[in-house]
Amino acid sequence: MDVRMREVPGQVVVTEQRMVGQEALERWLPEAMARVHKAAGDMAAGTAEQPYLLRGHAAVECCTPLRADAATPDGAATRTIPAHREAYVRVQKRTVQSGGLGDVYGGIGKWIEDQGLQVAAAPRETYWTDFYTAAADDEVFDVAFPVG
Repeated sequence: MDVRMREVPGQVVVTEQRMVGQEALERWLPEAMARVHKAAGDMAAGTAEQPYLLRGHAAVECCTPLRADAATPDGAATRTIPAHREAYVRVQKRTVQSGGLGDVYGGIGKWIEDQGLQVAAAPRETYWTDFYTAAADDEVFDVAFPVG
């Protein structure tokens, strides 16, 4: 597993949070991604393909980053995510289809421990393309853990 590190600047995100199980998550996530990106509008930092999902113990959160110079969109739920370092792995669609996503999360966790680092916040998935239309060999998202 190719675990990489990156620095992530602080950012304001448009956010939607829910308490959902895995089955409900698969229905909710595409709709939530569309809603947060629509709420961000032309103030979004990336494209519709770059929202991300934060996985907590009790809830999940779908976010779209805003451009650094953007005003907060009227009526949109937002929050600030502080600058941090992340350990991450690029994930192909076939990894998810084969049931291997749990191994990715576990592998990053072990790598973090082996490096003497600590998990600093909830893990997240950063989506780079539309998961549902991607080919099996396409890299569709990163699994990332903020570390300290």
